[in-house]
Amino acid sequence: MRITKIKIKNFRAFYGRPYQLNLHRAGKNLLIYGENGSGKSSLYLALECFLESSEDDSYQFENYQNIFIADAGYIKLHLRADRRSNEQTYEWSQSVKETNDPLFIEASKANGFLDYKALLETHYVHRESGIVNVFDLLVKNLLANTVSALTGRSLADDWEDIQPPFPRRNATNQIAILEEQIENFNLELADRLTELRTKASEILEKFGYDVKVEFDFQGITYNRDNKMLDGEQILLKVKFFDRDIPLHHRFLNEAKLSAIAIAIYFSSILVQPESDLKILALDDVLIGLDMSNRLPVIDILEEYFSDYQIFFLTYDRTWYEIVRQRTEESKWKYAEFYFKKTPENEIPIYEEDRPYLAKAKEYFDNNDYKACAIYIRTAFEEAIKNFCDKKRLPVRYSEDPKKLTSEDFWTAIKNEAFLQNSLINEIELYRKFILNPLSHATIVNIIKKEISGAIDAVENLEQELKKL
Repeated sequence: MRITKIKIKNFRAFYGRPYQLNLHRAGKNLLIYGENGSGKSSLYLALECFLESSEDDSYQFENYQNIFIADAGYIKLHLRADRRSNEQTYEWSQSVKETNDPLFIEASKANGFLDYKALLETHYVHRESGIVNVFDLLVKNLLANTVSALTGRSLADDWEDIQPPFPRRNATNQIAILEEQIENFNLELADRLTELRTKASEILEKFGYDVKVEFDFQGITYNRDNKMLDGEQILLKVKFFDRDIPLHHRFLNEAKLSAIAIAIYFSSILVQPESDLKILALDDVLIGLDMSNRLPVIDILEEYFSDYQIFFLTYDRTWYEIVRQRTEESKWKYAEFYFKKTPENEIPIYEEDRPYLAKAKEYFDNNDYKACAIYIRTAFEEAIKNFCDKKRLPVRYSEDPKKLTSEDFWTAIKNEAFLQNSLINEIELYRKFILNPLSHATIVNIIKKEISGAIDAVENLEQELKKL
Protein backbone atom coordinates (compact mmCIF):
# COMPACT_ATOMS: atom_id res chain seq x y z
CA MET A 1 0.00 0.00 0.00
CA ARG A 2 1.41 3.38 -1.02
CA ILE A 3 0.35 7.01 -0.70
CA THR A 4 -0.34 8.40 -4.17
CA LYS A 5 -1.57 11.90 -3.26
CA ILE A 6 -1.44 14.15 -0.22
CA LYS A 7 -3.92 16.99 0.04
CA ILE A 8 -3.57 19.58 2.80
CA LYS A 9 -5.60 22.67 3.59
CA ASN A 10 -5.24 25.08 6.52
CA PHE A 11 -2.98 22.80 8.52
CA ARG A 12 -0.11 24.58 10.28
CA ALA A 13 1.87 26.48 7.61
CA PHE A 14 -0.47 25.38 4.78
CA TYR A 15 -2.70 28.39 4.47
CA GLY A 16 -5.62 29.33 2.27
CA ARG A 17 -5.77 27.31 -0.92
CA PRO A 18 -5.56 23.47 -0.89
CA TYR A 19 -2.10 22.02 -1.53
CA GLN A 20 -1.72 18.77 -3.45
CA LEU A 21 1.38 16.61 -3.66
CA ASN A 22 1.08 14.06 -6.43
CA LEU A 23 3.24 10.95 -5.94
CA HIS A 24 1.90 9.17 -9.03
CA ARG A 25 0.06 5.87 -9.22
CA ALA A 26 3.14 4.00 -8.05
CA GLY A 27 3.33 5.96 -4.81
CA LYS A 28 6.87 7.28 -5.23
CA ASN A 29 9.23 8.28 -2.47
CA LEU A 30 9.44 12.03 -1.93
CA LEU A 31 12.59 14.14 -1.58
CA ILE A 32 11.96 17.73 -0.54
CA TYR A 33 14.24 20.73 -0.25
CA GLY A 34 12.77 23.50 1.84
CA GLU A 35 14.00 26.76 3.30
CA ASN A 36 13.50 27.19 7.03
CA GLY A 37 9.91 28.27 7.59
CA SER A 38 8.79 27.11 4.16
CA GLY A 39 6.40 24.39 5.35
CA LYS A 40 8.40 21.18 4.94
CA SER A 41 8.18 20.37 8.66
CA SER A 42 4.44 21.03 8.50
CA LEU A 43 4.23 18.33 5.85
CA TYR A 44 6.20 15.98 8.10
CA LEU A 45 3.85 16.78 10.99
CA ALA A 46 0.76 16.34 8.81
CA LEU A 47 1.75 12.75 8.02
CA GLU A 48 2.76 12.01 11.60
CA CYS A 49 -0.41 13.47 13.17
CA PHE A 50 -2.62 11.75 10.60
CA LEU A 51 -1.26 8.36 11.66
CA GLU A 52 -1.03 9.14 15.39
CA SER A 53 -4.67 10.24 15.46
CA SER A 54 -5.64 6.67 14.54
CA GLU A 55 -5.10 5.56 18.14
CA ASP A 56 -4.61 8.70 20.19
CA ASP A 57 -7.71 10.86 20.65
CA SER A 58 -5.58 13.72 21.98
CA TYR A 59 -4.70 14.44 18.35
CA GLN A 60 -7.49 16.80 17.35
CA PHE A 61 -7.28 18.57 14.01
CA GLU A 62 -8.35 21.92 15.45
CA ASN A 63 -5.16 21.98 17.55
CA TYR A 64 -3.16 22.15 14.32
CA GLN A 65 -5.49 24.40 12.32
CA ASN A 66 -3.75 27.43 10.83
CA ILE A 67 -4.43 30.30 13.26
CA PHE A 68 -4.81 32.94 10.55
CA ILE A 69 -7.93 31.52 8.98
CA ALA A 70 -11.27 30.24 10.28
CA ASP A 71 -12.09 28.21 7.18
CA ALA A 72 -12.03 24.51 8.07
CA GLY A 73 -9.03 22.54 6.93
CA TYR A 74 -8.18 18.90 6.31
CA ILE A 75 -5.55 16.33 5.47
CA LYS A 76 -6.48 13.76 2.85
CA LEU A 77 -4.38 10.76 1.90
CA HIS A 78 -5.00 8.87 -1.34
CA LEU A 79 -3.67 5.31 -1.39
CA ARG A 80 -3.35 2.38 -3.78
CA ALA A 81 -2.33 -1.20 -3.14
CA ASP A 82 -0.64 -1.18 -6.57
CA ARG A 83 -0.81 0.63 -9.90
CA ARG A 84 -3.85 -1.35 -11.07
CA SER A 85 -5.96 -1.12 -7.91
CA ASN A 86 -8.58 1.50 -7.17
CA GLU A 87 -7.57 4.57 -5.23
CA GLN A 88 -8.90 4.94 -1.70
CA THR A 89 -9.18 8.30 0.07
CA TYR A 90 -9.06 8.95 3.81
CA GLU A 91 -9.65 12.28 5.56
CA TRP A 92 -8.74 13.79 8.91
CA SER A 93 -10.36 17.12 9.76
CA GLN A 94 -12.50 18.71 12.45
CA SER A 95 -15.64 17.03 11.16
CA VAL A 96 -14.26 13.82 9.61
CA LYS A 97 -11.99 11.20 11.12
CA GLU A 98 -11.23 8.26 8.88
CA THR A 99 -7.86 7.51 10.42
CA ASN A 100 -9.06 4.77 12.77
CA ASP A 101 -8.72 2.22 10.00
CA PRO A 102 -6.54 -0.83 10.90
CA LEU A 103 -4.21 0.18 8.07
CA PHE A 104 -3.24 3.42 9.85
CA ILE A 105 -3.27 1.89 13.32
CA GLU A 106 -0.66 -0.64 12.18
CA ALA A 107 1.37 2.02 10.38
CA SER A 108 1.38 4.34 13.42
CA LYS A 109 2.90 1.59 15.58
CA ALA A 110 6.00 1.41 13.40
CA ASN A 111 7.36 4.76 14.67
CA GLY A 112 8.74 5.55 11.24
CA PHE A 113 9.10 9.28 11.94
CA LEU A 114 12.48 10.74 12.80
CA ASP A 115 13.68 14.33 13.09
CA TYR A 116 16.82 15.92 14.46
CA LYS A 117 15.16 16.58 17.84
CA ALA A 118 14.54 12.86 18.36
CA LEU A 119 18.23 12.10 17.90
CA LEU A 120 19.05 14.29 20.88
CA GLU A 121 17.40 11.78 23.21
CA THR A 122 20.05 9.15 22.66
CA HIS A 123 23.00 11.24 23.82
CA TYR A 124 22.69 14.98 24.05
CA VAL A 125 20.08 15.10 26.81
CA HIS A 126 22.58 13.13 28.94
CA ARG A 127 25.48 15.57 28.55
CA GLU A 128 25.49 16.47 32.25
CA SER A 129 25.16 12.86 33.37
CA GLY A 130 27.81 10.20 33.74
CA ILE A 131 25.58 7.59 32.08
CA VAL A 132 23.23 7.35 29.13
CA ASN A 133 20.04 5.68 30.33
CA VAL A 134 17.74 4.92 27.37
CA PHE A 135 15.13 2.93 29.29
CA ASP A 136 12.28 5.39 28.77
CA LEU A 137 13.26 6.02 25.16
CA LEU A 138 13.25 2.32 24.28
CA VAL A 139 10.54 0.85 26.53
CA LYS A 140 8.03 3.67 26.37
CA ASN A 141 8.70 4.80 22.83
CA LEU A 142 10.84 3.01 20.26
CA LEU A 143 10.14 -0.60 21.31
CA ALA A 144 6.73 -0.08 22.90
CA ASN A 145 4.82 -1.59 19.99
CA THR A 146 7.15 -4.50 19.25
CA VAL A 147 5.46 -7.85 19.74
CA SER A 148 6.80 -10.91 21.53
CA ALA A 149 6.99 -14.02 19.36
CA LEU A 150 6.16 -16.10 22.45
CA THR A 151 3.20 -14.23 23.94
CA GLY A 152 1.93 -12.22 20.96
CA ARG A 153 1.79 -9.17 23.25
CA SER A 154 3.39 -5.79 22.82
CA LEU A 155 6.12 -4.56 25.13
CA ALA A 156 3.83 -1.68 26.12
CA ASP A 157 1.17 -4.18 27.26
CA ASP A 158 3.73 -6.16 29.28
CA TRP A 159 5.02 -2.95 30.87
CA GLU A 160 1.50 -1.82 31.73
CA ASP A 161 0.83 -5.11 33.52
CA ILE A 162 3.53 -4.41 36.11
CA GLN A 163 2.54 -0.82 36.89
CA PRO A 164 0.89 0.40 40.14
CA PRO A 165 -1.27 -0.10 42.07
CA PHE A 166 0.90 -2.79 43.65
CA PRO A 167 -0.37 -5.54 46.01
CA ARG A 168 -0.51 -5.07 49.75
CA ARG A 169 2.61 -6.21 51.60
CA ASN A 170 0.86 -9.27 53.01
CA ALA A 171 -0.77 -10.28 49.68
CA THR A 172 1.72 -13.08 49.05
CA ASN A 173 -0.04 -14.68 46.08
CA GLN A 174 -0.56 -11.39 44.27
CA ILE A 175 3.07 -10.40 44.83
CA ALA A 176 4.18 -13.77 43.43
CA ILE A 177 2.05 -13.17 40.31
CA LEU A 178 3.52 -9.66 39.93
CA GLU A 179 7.08 -10.96 40.23
CA GLU A 180 6.39 -13.64 37.64
CA GLN A 181 5.06 -10.95 35.29
CA ILE A 182 8.21 -8.90 35.94
CA GLU A 183 10.39 -11.92 35.15
CA ASN A 184 8.55 -12.44 31.85
CA PHE A 185 8.91 -8.74 31.04
CA ASN A 186 12.66 -8.90 31.72
CA LEU A 187 13.09 -11.91 29.43
CA GLU A 188 11.07 -10.36 26.61
CA LEU A 189 12.85 -7.00 26.87
CA ALA A 190 16.23 -8.74 26.84
CA ASP A 191 15.26 -10.53 23.61
CA ARG A 192 14.24 -7.26 22.00
CA LEU A 193 17.46 -5.55 23.07
CA THR A 194 19.51 -8.37 21.58
CA GLU A 195 17.73 -7.95 18.25
CA LEU A 196 18.08 -4.18 18.41
CA ARG A 197 21.79 -4.37 19.26
CA THR A 198 22.48 -6.74 16.36
CA LYS A 199 20.76 -4.55 13.79
CA ALA A 200 22.18 -1.28 15.18
CA SER A 201 25.77 -2.56 15.07
CA GLU A 202 25.18 -3.85 11.53
CA ILE A 203 23.92 -0.46 10.37
CA LEU A 204 26.76 1.33 12.15
CA GLU A 205 29.23 -0.63 10.03
CA LYS A 206 27.76 1.06 6.96
CA PHE A 207 29.14 4.37 8.25
CA GLY A 208 32.64 2.91 8.22
CA TYR A 209 33.16 3.31 11.96
CA ASP A 210 34.58 0.55 14.15
CA VAL A 211 31.83 1.25 16.67
CA LYS A 212 29.52 -1.22 18.39
CA VAL A 213 26.68 -0.61 20.82
CA GLU A 214 25.54 -2.60 23.83
CA PHE A 215 22.39 -2.25 25.92
CA ASP A 216 23.14 -3.05 29.55
CA PHE A 217 19.87 -4.13 31.16
CA GLN A 218 20.09 -5.80 34.56
CA GLY A 219 16.37 -6.36 34.90
CA ILE A 220 13.40 -4.86 36.74
CA THR A 221 12.89 -5.96 40.35
CA TYR A 222 10.02 -5.38 42.74
CA ASN A 223 10.98 -3.58 45.94
CA ARG A 224 8.56 -5.06 48.50
CA ASP A 225 9.56 -2.67 51.27
CA ASN A 226 8.96 0.52 49.30
CA LYS A 227 6.29 -0.93 46.96
CA MET A 228 8.05 0.27 43.84
CA LEU A 229 9.98 -1.00 40.82
CA ASP A 230 13.74 -0.83 40.80
CA GLY A 231 16.13 -1.19 37.89
CA GLU A 232 14.54 1.07 35.28
CA GLN A 233 17.84 1.41 33.50
CA ILE A 234 19.09 0.45 30.06
CA LEU A 235 22.59 1.85 29.87
CA LEU A 236 23.89 2.54 26.40
CA LYS A 237 27.46 1.29 26.20
CA VAL A 238 29.76 1.90 23.24
CA LYS A 239 32.85 0.06 22.06
CA PHE A 240 35.30 1.89 19.82
CA PHE A 241 37.88 -0.39 18.16
CA ASP A 242 36.70 -3.11 20.59
CA ARG A 243 37.53 -0.91 23.55
CA ASP A 244 34.90 0.18 26.06
CA ILE A 245 34.49 3.94 26.02
CA PRO A 246 33.35 5.34 29.40
CA LEU A 247 31.42 8.56 28.98
CA HIS A 248 31.24 7.95 25.23
CA HIS A 249 28.67 10.76 24.92
CA ARG A 250 31.42 13.17 25.96
CA PHE A 251 34.30 11.47 24.19
CA LEU A 252 33.02 10.71 20.67
CA ASN A 253 32.56 13.46 18.11
CA GLU A 254 29.18 14.64 16.91
CA ALA A 255 29.34 12.64 13.68
CA LYS A 256 29.80 9.32 15.51
CA LEU A 257 27.14 10.14 18.09
CA SER A 258 24.69 11.05 15.30
CA ALA A 259 25.52 7.82 13.47
CA ILE A 260 24.86 5.82 16.64
CA ALA A 261 21.53 7.59 17.15
CA ILE A 262 20.47 7.02 13.53
CA ALA A 263 21.44 3.33 13.79
CA ILE A 264 19.35 2.90 16.95
CA TYR A 265 16.31 4.61 15.44
CA PHE A 266 16.54 2.81 12.11
CA SER A 267 16.98 -0.53 13.89
CA SER A 268 13.96 0.11 16.11
CA ILE A 269 11.84 0.63 12.99
CA LEU A 270 13.05 -2.64 11.49
CA VAL A 271 11.97 -4.68 14.54
CA GLN A 272 8.39 -3.34 14.51
CA PRO A 273 5.37 -5.49 13.54
CA GLU A 274 4.66 -5.83 9.83
CA SER A 275 2.35 -3.26 8.27
CA ASP A 276 0.80 -2.95 4.80
CA LEU A 277 1.56 0.78 4.86
CA LYS A 278 5.24 1.30 5.63
CA ILE A 279 6.29 4.92 5.99
CA LEU A 280 9.70 6.34 6.84
CA ALA A 281 9.77 10.12 7.26
CA LEU A 282 13.09 11.89 7.90
CA ASP A 283 13.16 15.60 8.68
CA ASP A 284 16.68 17.08 8.73
CA VAL A 285 18.09 14.10 10.65
CA LEU A 286 21.62 14.63 9.34
CA ILE A 287 22.39 17.96 10.96
CA GLY A 288 25.90 17.74 12.35
CA LEU A 289 27.14 15.16 9.85
CA ASP A 290 29.59 16.14 7.14
CA MET A 291 29.00 14.92 3.60
CA SER A 292 31.15 11.80 3.88
CA ASN A 293 29.07 10.67 6.85
CA ARG A 294 25.79 11.47 5.11
CA LEU A 295 26.39 9.41 1.99
CA PRO A 296 26.08 6.01 3.77
CA VAL A 297 22.53 6.94 4.76
CA ILE A 298 21.48 6.70 1.09
CA ASP A 299 22.87 3.16 0.90
CA ILE A 300 21.22 2.23 4.22
CA LEU A 301 17.83 3.41 2.97
CA GLU A 302 18.23 1.44 -0.24
CA GLU A 303 19.34 -1.75 1.53
CA TYR A 304 17.07 -1.79 4.58
CA PHE A 305 14.05 0.30 3.61
CA SER A 306 13.45 -0.53 -0.04
CA ASP A 307 9.86 -1.62 0.74
CA TYR A 308 9.07 1.59 2.65
CA GLN A 309 7.66 4.79 1.21
CA ILE A 310 10.25 7.38 2.19
CA PHE A 311 9.68 11.08 2.82
CA PHE A 312 13.09 12.75 2.95
CA LEU A 313 13.09 16.44 3.91
CA THR A 314 16.10 18.75 4.16
CA TYR A 315 16.99 22.44 4.27
CA ASP A 316 20.47 21.70 2.85
CA ARG A 317 20.43 22.44 -0.86
CA THR A 318 23.72 20.67 -1.58
CA TRP A 319 22.56 17.52 0.20
CA TYR A 320 19.25 17.67 -1.68
CA GLU A 321 21.09 17.75 -5.00
CA ILE A 322 23.34 14.83 -4.01
CA VAL A 323 20.41 12.65 -2.93
CA ARG A 324 18.57 13.63 -6.09
CA GLN A 325 21.51 12.52 -8.23
CA ARG A 326 21.93 9.24 -6.36
CA THR A 327 18.30 8.11 -6.46
CA GLU A 328 16.23 6.77 -9.32
CA GLU A 329 13.66 9.05 -10.91
CA SER A 330 11.37 6.06 -11.48
CA LYS A 331 11.12 5.59 -7.69
CA TRP A 332 11.41 9.15 -6.40
CA LYS A 333 9.56 12.43 -6.71
CA TYR A 334 11.53 15.65 -6.17
CA ALA A 335 10.03 18.89 -4.93
CA GLU A 336 10.92 22.22 -3.35
CA PHE A 337 9.25 24.38 -0.72
CA TYR A 338 9.66 28.13 -0.45
CA PHE A 339 7.68 30.73 1.44
CA LYS A 340 5.99 33.84 0.15
CA LYS A 341 5.13 36.84 2.28
CA THR A 342 1.65 38.27 2.05
CA PRO A 343 0.22 41.30 3.89
CA GLU A 344 -1.32 38.88 6.39
CA ASN A 345 0.98 35.87 6.59
CA GLU A 346 3.72 33.72 5.10
CA ILE A 347 2.47 30.92 2.86
CA PRO A 348 4.31 27.91 1.48
CA ILE A 349 5.08 27.68 -2.22
CA TYR A 350 5.32 24.08 -3.41
CA GLU A 351 7.01 23.34 -6.72
CA GLU A 352 7.70 19.96 -8.25
CA ASP A 353 11.32 19.72 -9.25
CA ARG A 354 11.88 18.58 -12.81
CA PRO A 355 14.87 17.17 -14.66
CA TYR A 356 17.34 19.82 -15.74
CA LEU A 357 16.69 19.19 -19.41
CA ALA A 358 12.96 19.73 -18.86
CA LYS A 359 13.78 23.12 -17.34
CA ALA A 360 16.13 23.84 -20.24
CA LYS A 361 13.35 23.14 -22.74
CA GLU A 362 11.00 25.46 -20.88
CA TYR A 363 13.50 28.32 -21.02
CA PHE A 364 14.15 27.50 -24.67
CA ASP A 365 10.45 27.85 -25.45
CA ASN A 366 10.48 31.22 -23.66
CA ASN A 367 13.51 32.37 -25.72
CA ASP A 368 15.73 32.69 -22.63
CA TYR A 369 18.74 30.97 -24.19
CA LYS A 370 21.24 31.89 -21.51
CA ALA A 371 19.15 30.26 -18.77
CA CYS A 372 18.49 27.38 -21.12
CA ALA A 373 22.22 26.83 -21.66
CA ILE A 374 22.90 26.81 -17.92
CA TYR A 375 20.38 24.01 -17.41
CA ILE A 376 21.71 22.06 -20.41
CA ARG A 377 25.20 22.32 -18.94
CA THR A 378 23.93 21.26 -15.50
CA ALA A 379 22.16 18.27 -17.06
CA PHE A 380 25.39 17.33 -18.84
CA GLU A 381 27.43 17.58 -15.63
CA GLU A 382 24.88 15.61 -13.64
CA ALA A 383 24.84 12.82 -16.23
CA ILE A 384 28.60 12.38 -16.43
CA LYS A 385 29.19 12.65 -12.66
CA ASN A 386 26.49 10.07 -11.95
CA PHE A 387 27.94 7.75 -14.58
CA CYS A 388 31.47 8.02 -13.20
CA ASP A 389 30.13 7.26 -9.76
CA LYS A 390 28.06 4.30 -10.99
CA LYS A 391 30.97 2.79 -12.90
CA ARG A 392 33.55 3.84 -10.29
CA LEU A 393 35.70 5.45 -12.97
CA PRO A 394 39.00 6.97 -11.83
CA VAL A 395 38.84 10.76 -11.98
CA ARG A 396 41.73 13.22 -11.63
CA TYR A 397 42.65 13.66 -7.97
CA SER A 398 42.23 16.99 -6.24
CA GLU A 399 42.58 17.76 -2.54
CA ASP A 400 39.61 20.06 -2.93
CA PRO A 401 36.74 18.20 -4.69
CA LYS A 402 35.21 21.57 -5.54
CA LYS A 403 38.09 22.16 -7.95
CA LEU A 404 37.11 19.18 -10.09
CA THR A 405 35.59 20.32 -13.37
CA SER A 406 33.20 18.72 -15.81
CA GLU A 407 36.22 18.14 -18.06
CA ASP A 408 37.71 15.77 -15.46
CA PHE A 409 34.61 13.55 -15.49
CA TRP A 410 34.11 13.83 -19.26
CA THR A 411 37.75 12.83 -19.88
CA ALA A 412 37.34 9.76 -17.65
CA ILE A 413 34.36 8.62 -19.73
CA LYS A 414 36.05 9.29 -23.07
CA ASN A 415 39.18 7.40 -22.01
CA GLU A 416 37.15 4.25 -21.36
CA ALA A 417 35.61 4.32 -24.85
CA PHE A 418 32.06 3.85 -23.63
CA LEU A 419 30.52 6.06 -26.30
CA GLN A 420 30.56 6.22 -30.08
CA ASN A 421 32.84 8.84 -31.57
CA SER A 422 29.94 10.54 -33.31
CA LEU A 423 28.23 11.30 -29.99
CA ILE A 424 31.51 12.39 -28.38
CA ASN A 425 32.22 14.77 -31.26
CA GLU A 426 28.70 16.18 -31.06
CA ILE A 427 29.03 16.87 -27.33
CA GLU A 428 32.48 18.43 -27.86
CA LEU A 429 31.09 20.72 -30.52
CA TYR A 430 28.24 22.03 -28.43
CA ARG A 431 30.38 22.37 -25.32
CA LYS A 432 32.81 24.58 -27.21
CA PHE A 433 30.39 26.85 -29.03
CA ILE A 434 27.19 26.83 -26.95
CA LEU A 435 27.29 25.50 -23.39
CA ASN A 436 30.46 27.09 -22.07
CA PRO A 437 30.16 30.57 -23.68
CA LEU A 438 26.49 30.99 -22.82
CA SER A 439 27.12 29.98 -19.20
CA HIS A 440 29.49 32.88 -18.65
CA ALA A 441 29.34 36.65 -18.91
CA THR A 442 30.42 36.82 -22.52
CA ILE A 443 28.68 38.27 -25.53
CA VAL A 444 27.99 35.60 -28.14
CA ASN A 445 25.84 35.23 -31.19
CA ILE A 446 22.89 33.10 -30.14
CA ILE A 447 21.60 30.71 -32.79
CA LYS A 448 18.35 29.03 -31.83
CA LYS A 449 18.98 25.95 -33.93
CA GLU A 450 22.33 25.30 -32.24
CA ILE A 451 20.74 25.62 -28.78
CA SER A 452 18.16 23.07 -29.85
CA GLY A 453 20.94 20.80 -31.09
CA ALA A 454 22.71 21.06 -27.73
CA ILE A 455 19.53 19.93 -25.95
CA ASP A 456 19.25 16.93 -28.27
CA ALA A 457 22.93 16.04 -27.83
CA VAL A 458 22.79 16.03 -24.03
CA GLU A 459 19.49 14.12 -24.14
CA ASN A 460 21.13 11.48 -26.35
CA LEU A 461 24.07 11.34 -23.96
CA GLU A 462 21.78 10.77 -20.97
CA GLN A 463 20.01 7.94 -22.78
CA GLU A 464 23.24 6.24 -23.84
CA LEU A 465 24.79 6.45 -20.38
CA LYS A 466 21.67 4.94 -18.81
CA LYS A 467 21.99 1.92 -21.11
CA LEU A 468 25.56 1.21 -20.02
